[in-house]
Amino acid sequence: MKLRSLHPLDLAQEYLRQCPPAISGQHGHTATFRVACALVRGFGLAEAQALTAMREWNQRAEPPWSEAELLYKIRSA
Repeated sequence: MKLRSLHPLDLAQEYLRQCPPAISGQHGHTATFRVACALVRGFGLAEAQALTAMREWNQRAEPPWSEAELLYKIRSA
């Protein structure tokens, strides 16, 4: 039996797998900012960790955010 890691980054990535993707024209900005806030404020991730987590989540976005845009959202959170 594999024990689940309690590292905040692992927990955050698991959380993001449950979050719907950001879709342009369907409040995609709001969805992305909420995710950034959850990572920074809720999970207490540092900027680099939050960006790592958001990269995987961002692959489902339509269209995906640029790295600079993700970083802006994280810093705004």
